Amino acid sequence: MQSVTQADDMLAMSRALTDGTGLAGVVTILRRVTSAPAAFVDLRGSLLASAPTRAQWPLPELRSWRPGVRHVGDPALAVEPVALDGDVVALLVVRPCAGQEAVFRVAAELASLELARLQALLTGRREMAGQILEDVFTGRSRGREARERLASLGIESGAPAGHSVLVGRTARSGAQLRTRPWNLHSLLAGRGDPYVRATVGNDLVLVVPGSDSLVTVARMLLQHLRMLDSAASVGIGPAASDPVSLSMSYHQARDAAAPDGVHHARPLNLGYLLLGSADTLPMREFVERALEPLTAHDTRTGSELLRSLVVYLDCDCSISQAADRLFVHRNTLRHRLNIISELTGWSPDTFDGRMHFWIATRPAARVGFESEGTIE
Repeated sequence: MQSVTQADDMLAMSRALTDGTGLAGVVTILRRVTSAPAAFVDLRGSLLASAPTRAQWPLPELRSWRPGVRHVGDPALAVEPVALDGDVVALLVVRPCAGQEAVFRVAAELASLELARLQALLTGRREMAGQILEDVFTGRSRGREARERLASLGIESGAPAGHSVLVGRTARSGAQLRTRPWNLHSLLAGRGDPYVRATVGNDLVLVVPGSDSLVTVARMLLQHLRMLDSAASVGIGPAASDPVSLSMSYHQARDAAAPDGVHHARPLNLGYLLLGSADTLPMREFVERALEPLTAHDTRTGSELLRSLVVYLDCDCSISQAADRLFVHRNTLRHRLNIISELTGWSPDTFDGRMHFWIATRPAARVGFESEGTIE
């Protein structure tokens, strides 16, 4: 007779998932049939569902739970792990009644099935986002097509504050990152990820509105990743307002993701990109953006920053030779080089800066700068 009753109880809990009440329905039925308080708690110690709703639970102690532990704190408080794709992501916490352990285990398994169902829907959205972002980041999708595809993710070109790309790096595989929940509360509420999230290669990518606190979001992302890998890191890219600058933000954030925490990106260096994945990057667009601060300044003020840079590089960075060729005083040329450094973030007097500008100015030299020694 008891086994029939337990079967009915298990069926009632499974129906809670199909009638839309979810984990709250499971613990409510569990409470009714066992007379034992029950709750689902995530691994951060946050309450997901409880019956009774005002029951008190030792949430700080539950954060210390480790695999294989059956009781936490109070010996009367039993714990059943809830797994998703092999990783424990939540706990079913109960004050056990004799002979009811099997029901508790079934409740935890039902919770795992519900999370897996919701996660499958979310994973599909992430995979679509990942394909769109990867196409934009590599230049396979450009112009109007790129803007329309990004808009389908809620990333509108021309937004006043723009969007920034955060890149999280970890030793975990991309497949493991794709299935990891960002926030169980959001998952259970059907809201999904709070920001556009995708896996590009083995990097976890977030696209965050520029109006939000990027450092706060980056630290949350780092905390999330360090649950998987203590050496995880996060890079923060600059604000972007269109597909090309969003791609640049991604590559800058990826370069900034050093292994010791959260880092803001440096200005984009074309040389490092060529040493990496030049065949999959929209280099022409990147070159145009790299030189844009100089061309805009020249147009606005009538100065010759870009021409001065090309001649300076062609003269093997000799101030005297370049000044003679430009018919200006050496101090005038030094002043122009200082302005170039201020506008772009790279100094023509450093190796990294010279590598960056040499790559950037070769197309410019081919289309109209009458500078001896340029590469045709």
